[in-house]
Amino acid sequence: MGIVKRQSVQSSVITYIGVFIGYVNLILLFPKFLTPEQLGLTRLLLSIATIFSQFSLLGTSVSILRFFPYLEDKRSKHHGFLSFTILVSIVGFIVFTTLFIILRKPITDVFQEKSPLFVEYYFFLFPLSFFLLFFELLFMYMRALFKTVVPTLIKEIVLRLIQSAALVLLILNVVSFEGFLLLFIGSYLLHLVVIMIYAAYLEQLFIFSTIDFKGRVSVREIMRYSLLLFVAAIASYYTLNIDQIMLGALSGLASNAVYSIAFFVGTIIQIPGRAINSVAIPIVAEAWKHNDQKKLQQLYKQTSLNELIIGGFIFLLVWINTDLLLSLLPPIYQQAKWVIFIVGLGKLFDLATGINGEILVISKHSKATLFTNVFVILISTIANYLMIPIWGVIGSAIATSLSIISYNVIRMGFLYYKYRLQPFSSNTLKALLLLTACFALYYLLPSMEQLWMSSFYQSVLMTGIISLSLILFNISPEITASYNWFRLKVRA
Repeated sequence: MGIVKRQSVQSSVITYIGVFIGYVNLILLFPKFLTPEQLGLTRLLLSIATIFSQFSLLGTSVSILRFFPYLEDKRSKHHGFLSFTILVSIVGFIVFTTLFIILRKPITDVFQEKSPLFVEYYFFLFPLSFFLLFFELLFMYMRALFKTVVPTLIKEIVLRLIQSAALVLLILNVVSFEGFLLLFIGSYLLHLVVIMIYAAYLEQLFIFSTIDFKGRVSVREIMRYSLLLFVAAIASYYTLNIDQIMLGALSGLASNAVYSIAFFVGTIIQIPGRAINSVAIPIVAEAWKHNDQKKLQQLYKQTSLNELIIGGFIFLLVWINTDLLLSLLPPIYQQAKWVIFIVGLGKLFDLATGINGEILVISKHSKATLFTNVFVILISTIANYLMIPIWGVIGSAIATSLSIISYNVIRMGFLYYKYRLQPFSSNTLKALLLLTACFALYYLLPSMEQLWMSSFYQSVLMTGIISLSLILFNISPEITASYNWFRLKVRA
């Protein structure tokens, strides 16, 4: 857990700096200098390109984590594993680019009435998808090498700073909106170039190495696993992005803009979980390699408890400050309040279930993800289709949270049935009681005349109550150990 703890903390700090930059971009600047339709277009393009890129990967990004422990050998350039995944991804990109071109008319017809601006910029999808595809591949490769901090810096900070610069050029009238959009897409090219430079600095950029897996794993085994996990990856990214896509088709780009604001705020609570999971995955792969279920159970419970506590605390702070945040935005964005709450609940449930997805994907029963993910895709699509016309962005938030909860319940149930692995302990109940009590107490606290003063004193008070409770009742041994370490460092 030493590696998990150290790199997850570093990645979380970097990610929160990135969130601050993203907050400035998406909350303060983009809504002010872009129309809701223009902002919604950037979100819709990004959502579709994300799914496009995941289709093109054909599951190879997850295969890197699964098979790298068997092929890791720097002297042999890891037996050409990176070259192999790049080759497969290029083939995937060519296939799906061809499909997106052939199907252009039926796709654009869906958006023509509500989101004509997307139809105008349809071909911007292809370069954006290409850059996302290969960044994701190299990012997973760095995770397999236990080099998560710098790639996280590139993804969370460098990318957003480049986009900030693009927006400044728009504000100064140096570029038009179309020029800004080109620079926005170019930011994904630049962050791909930066991660390539980092891999080259580590002497790990083996793009054109000889592919030779003989005696270790077979190409057939890798491809069978990759194509199986292709559906798993698609389901995950599909669920995260289908709301934006269906909002664009059924409600319009202005709804995309409102939802993107709410979703950005709501997903802040998931950042520690993302950091912990990204570092834990290679350890899960090693544990499965040695069939160490005791280690898996320990890691499962630790990640679940700590992600619930940290995510729940952040969710509480986000909710306390939601009214203050929305007061800074144009009136159209005020409807985002309950979207933030509903999405936040779904994300918190995802955190509370720990690394169930990572354990299942890397296990020998990874085929189970095929059926569960198809089920989740159906739930997500049907729920969005039915709820968006009735409740708009609120309906999309409900559909997304239902999908997240269903997905996690299925994965938890399967892991318990097959391996008797489950993420909860008595400390989970203590953490839930503490968080519930704090939410209830927040509604009992008096409000002050100035909104920012209320938000400030309520945030400070809740931070103190949760921190003190965690230490006094030792709900999380890892958090208590971190507190004791920090106290000793301060005294030294």
